[in-house]
Amino acid sequence: MKRAAWAQFCLAAIVLCGCVLLPRPGGAVLLVPLFTASNDGLEPAHIAVLRAGWLPGSLLVRVEGEVPVLAWLRHGILPLGAPAVLCSSRKRSSDHE
Repeated sequence: MKRAAWAQFCLAAIVLCGCVLLPRPGGAVLLVPLFTASNDGLEPAHIAVLRAGWLPGSLLVRVEGEVPVLAWLRHGILPLGAPAVLCSSRKRSSDHE
């Protein structure tokens, strides 16, 4: 019985992580380069760069329409869904100092 409960817990955790981390159409996306990648062959998309991401080499962008997750993964870029809090154009109070 413990084994079944542990398997159910792991499955629920995986599904919740997927729901949080998968980019949504029209939402903000954090693009994280996995290795030195080439942009050759990437289909052009309507992307608005919001700012540099909090991970080295990453970008916080907003994609108009469907997010090309598989194309980015094939080119070594990991797209992660970003919370709306990170997308505001306001500076934080700590940035004023």
